[in-house]
Amino acid sequence: MDTVTLAHAKEHLEELIERASKGEDVRISDPRIGTVRLAIDTDHDADSERPRRPILGQWKGRLTIPERLFEPLNEDELAWLSGENSP
Repeated sequence: MDTVTLAHAKEHLEELIERASKGEDVRISDPRIGTVRLAIDTDHDADSERPRRPILGQWKGRLTIPERLFEPLNEDELAWLSGENSP
């Protein structure tokens, strides 16, 4: 069992996680909160609680993008964007 300070744990978190994953008992101590134990949950399936993300092609056929979006801007639109027509 190894007890480290909170400051040390902040600087070496990856190392401490690696040690805990190998079965070593790692404890992090802080005078304000006490001591906590770093443990790897082997019975937990991390993917089961993650929300399902939509598949990229899911919106195919439901969403249409107007062709006008890809056309060059006309003179009035360019003037408006540059601020020439502002009061």
